[in-house]
Amino acid sequence: MHEILERYLKYNQHASSYTWKYDGKVLDMDKTLEENGIRDDDNDFDRLKMRDDSYLQSIMLYYNDDLTEA
Repeated sequence: MHEILERYLKYNQHASSYTWKYDGKVLDMDKTLEENGIRDDDNDFDRLKMRDDSYLQSIMLYYNDDLTEA
């Protein structure tokens, strides 16, 4: 998760001020996507001969108004 956060910081310097959630649950930024319960479904799509962009999982970001400065 930290890798994703680092890449996102170039687009939003306040990215650390957000609560990151998936499926209504707060994500642990010290864990990987898989450890946070976000599976990589590409193998299932391959097995079913489906396009892997048919369904994209979303991580929701909720802004914490903590008055941080960039």
